[in-house]
Order: sequence, then structure tokens, then C-alpha cells
Amino acid sequence: MKYLARLFKLIKPYWGYFILGLFCILVGNGAQLYAPKFLGELLDQLSNVKDLAVLNRLSLIIILLLFLRSLFLYGQIYIFSFIGHRVVADLREKLFSKIQYLSLDYLNRWNSGDLIARTLQDTQLIQTSFLSGIADLFYAIVLLLGVLIIVVLTDWQLALATFLVIPLFVFSISGIGKEIQKWSLAVQRKIADLTRIIQESIKGARVVRVFSQEETEIKRFKEENEKNFFRNLKIARLTAIQIPLSSFLSALALVFILWLGTRKIAKGEMTLGTFVAFLTYVGMAIDPTQTILRVLAGLRQAYAALERIFEVLEMGKEVLEVKNPIVLPPIKGFVEFDNVSFTYDGINWVLKDINLKVRAGEKIAIVGSSGAGKTSLVNLIPRFIDPTKGVVRIDGYDIRKVSLKSLRSQIGFVPQETIIFHGTVRDNISYGNPYVSFEEIVEAAKMARAHDFIMKLPQGYDTIIGEGGINLSGGQAQRIAIARTILLKPRLIILDEATSALDSESEAFVQEALEELMRGKTAFIVAHRLSTIKRADRIVVLENGEIVEEGTHEELLKLGGVYLRIIKWQLEESKDKNE
Repeated sequence: MKYLARLFKLIKPYWGYFILGLFCILVGNGAQLYAPKFLGELLDQLSNVKDLAVLNRLSLIIILLLFLRSLFLYGQIYIFSFIGHRVVADLREKLFSKIQYLSLDYLNRWNSGDLIARTLQDTQLIQTSFLSGIADLFYAIVLLLGVLIIVVLTDWQLALATFLVIPLFVFSISGIGKEIQKWSLAVQRKIADLTRIIQESIKGARVVRVFSQEETEIKRFKEENEKNFFRNLKIARLTAIQIPLSSFLSALALVFILWLGTRKIAKGEMTLGTFVAFLTYVGMAIDPTQTILRVLAGLRQAYAALERIFEVLEMGKEVLEVKNPIVLPPIKGFVEFDNVSFTYDGINWVLKDINLKVRAGEKIAIVGSSGAGKTSLVNLIPRFIDPTKGVVRIDGYDIRKVSLKSLRSQIGFVPQETIIFHGTVRDNISYGNPYVSFEEIVEAAKMARAHDFIMKLPQGYDTIIGEGGINLSGGQAQRIAIARTILLKPRLIILDEATSALDSESEAFVQEALEELMRGKTAFIVAHRLSTIKRADRIVVLENGEIVEEGTHEELLKLGGVYLRIIKWQLEESKDKNE
């Protein structure tokens, strides 16, 4: 129920529309409920008076009532559709915003396909099965209550016969509904698995083809797809049992009422017109009863989706600002790690007691074997993650006490995996600073050694790149990313394996661009290529999350420790590749 309360908080801004929608339901149902009464009167008066004027008058009233009902039904459908689509749009925005501010250590634990499924498919289910269902439920309950009141006032004995079938309805839906909810949750989880498989097959298309694993991927998708099919089939089977069962019970009740009503007419206890009106009301009760059953089944599916959505919204691992954060002034670039430790899971320490001071303008290379904690260390600087223990300071400021915008706007970050967004070259370069002039964009591209190849593209800086656009080589994409960082005019640079995925020719261009980017700035360089490491002013060696060695390239070689072992391993690996 706590999730329902939170969902209704999202509806609260549109409460006026909600009240208006309820008004449409009340008026529309009122008009619909009066129509059978006039129909009964029409039949009775015609059988007694034989006056066509009465027929014309009552017929006109019935037409007006039905028109009024249709008019307010339109209002009901439109208003509740507006509320449903608006709330889902707000919910998606909240989910997306939550994901944007999640700490990277927590975000990386989530399957991206699962998050996409929750943001798009689960929210859509909320709209179709829950929000629209709530409107249908109100409509059905109001209509059903109106019918029940009228049939009791018309003939309590026939009404009692009608009420006898209600426990049968309740019995038919209770157990089945719980099963539907259970299987719905399983289906939604499997949709996330399917999304993940599709993403992996697209992202890893070259690897799949190189290893001739197309059929393996198809088989993997087919297996998950079939599992999902049978889960959906289980839900369909349960629904198929529930709806016909309720229809059969409705028909059974109707036959029983016909039998009792006919006896009452024969005894003179009820007129034909009253009985026809009563039957019409009973017939009107069938549709809202089935609607309630259908909506309740849908609500169980939607509640499972609601749980998954609020599981994301309730995640607490966000990188948050303190109240009234300090606006970090233009930095010089002095960085200090003061007794810093970090763990992702609270058990295994990725970084242990890191103490490191970096001078303004100094270039630091971070080296170590895979899993040593290199990326985790540099991720602390822009607060992608926060230390579990200790403090990171820039120019003496504890970075947890400064605003994120003032911190990150002064840090340039170039990762190994270059992200190119769908859009023009111009848009991609100006991504972090969209209000710059075209001349500044061109200047940044020249500094990144990207201008020449950009001008050879079909529309130059207006060429569409990214998914659905022109494909760039790894080196070209990396230079676009570097131009993007140059345009930010950062005062501190982080390079996380920025050239490791490039060939020698591309690396030469990118290395020139990186040298331009780092000139006069503090730089942290996570790298394993010797050519990159040797250019650093100081090398920090990590092993098992601890700093084990520090110094220049020559000093560390003489030391003959971990650094020498890493360099020898890299040279042997490079020799094997060349052979």
C-alpha cells in the first residue's frame, strides 16, 4: 500500500482534473441509470394508454439521456487519459533523474537493460493497467452501486436473488488474482533480461561475428524469449479462466432472475415495464462487474511494476550535495587524498589508506594490474563515487562540501570508452558548453587534431554522427571527445586509459591532442602503455588497492619492484603481439 500512497502523491498536482473526471463519471452514470426507468414507464404507458405522444416524449427523453451520457463519457475518457499520460511522463522523468545522480559504484551493479525496462515498460504498464484502470474502476463502482440501489428499491426479492451471486464472483477472482500478480512480476523481470541480451548483441556485434557466434546469440535470445512466452501464456490462461467464469456466473444469475420475474408478472406483483427496467439494470450490472474483475487483475500486474519502479526511486546511493554547498573558486589543481579507503559492498576494500598529494600542474600516471583500484581512485576526484573513509581535497577544499557543478565544471574527463551522442559533430563537441560560438568549437577541434577529418565529412561540423549517423573510427571519436573536453576549459584532467583501445597511428594523433589538453594543468593518467606512462612527472603504482611505489620511470625501474614487473609483462605482451 505504501507504493500506492506514493503514486497518489504524483497524481496530487492534477487533483483538479481528477475531480472533474469524477464529476463526468457521476453525471454520465446518472444519465445512464435513468434511461431504463423511462424505458419501463414507456412500456407501461403504451400498454395502458396507447398514446403515441407519450411514446414520442419518453423516447426523446431517453435519447437526450444517452446523448448526455456519451458527452460526459468523452470527458471522462479524455481527462483520465491526460492524467495517466502526464503522471507516467513525470514518473519517467523522476526515474531518469534518479539514474543520472546515482553513484557510479551503485549504478554499475544494475543491469542497464533492467533499468531501461523499468523506466519505459513498467511505467507504461502503470499507465495502461493502473491509472486507466483506476478510472474504469471508479466508473464501474459508481455504476454498479447505482444499479444495486435501484434494483433494491424496485423489488427487494429479485434484488436479493441478484446479490446471491456476488460471493461466487469474489471466490472466482481472489486466488486467481494472486497468481496473476506473481507471474506478472516474473514476466517483467524477464523483459529486462531480453533487453540486456539485445543490447549486448548490438554492442558486441563485431565480437559476435568474429567468433561466428550469431547462432549462439540467437539461441540465447530464443531460450529467454520462450521462457517469457510461457510466463505470458500462464497469465493468459489464468485470465482466460477468470473472465469466462465470471461471465458464466452472470448468465446463471440472469436465468434465475428471469424465472422469478416471470412468476411475479403472472401473479400480478410486477408490471411488464418494471420487470423490463429491472432486467435492463441487471444487464447493466454485468459490464461494470466484469470491468472490476478485469481492472483488479490488471492492478495486480501494475502493482508488481510499481514495486520495481519504486525500488529504483528508493535507492539511497546518490552522490548528494551538502546543504548550502561552497562554490568552488577557479582551482589551481592541488589534489590531496587523505587516508582514503573505499569499498563497493562494505566487505571488500578496493582502496586502502590512500595518502597522496599532487602538486598543481603535476602529471601523475596511475599504474597497476587489473583490479588494482586505478579507476576507482580517479573516480573519487569528480565525485562519481565518495570515499568510504577519508577525505579528498582540491586546493584545500573537502570536495564533499562544494557544489557538484562548480567541481565537475573544472574537471576534464576522457575515458577509454568514447561516448558519441546521436547528433551533429558540432553538438557533440559543444555537449558540455552548448552556448559557445562556432569559432570556439572549430578552435577546440583544431587543438584536438580533429578539424581536418571533420572537414572531410559529408556536411562537415553539421554531419550526423553516433547511432544512426556516420560511423567514426576509434581515434576520430576519441579526438571528438577530447575537443569536447578542451571546450570545457578544465583546470584538472583525468585520462582513464584514453589511448588503450587505439592502434599506433590513431594513438599518435590522439597523444598530440592529449598533450595540448594537459598543457599547464594537473593531470591524472590511468594507463598501461609505456609510451604514455613515461611522459608523466610522477608514477603511482597501485596493488590490491594500496600505493606500493611512487617515483619517476627511471627511479621505479631501479627499485626493481612491482613497477618493473608490470613493465616487463607489458613488453613481453607487446612482443608476442608483434610476432
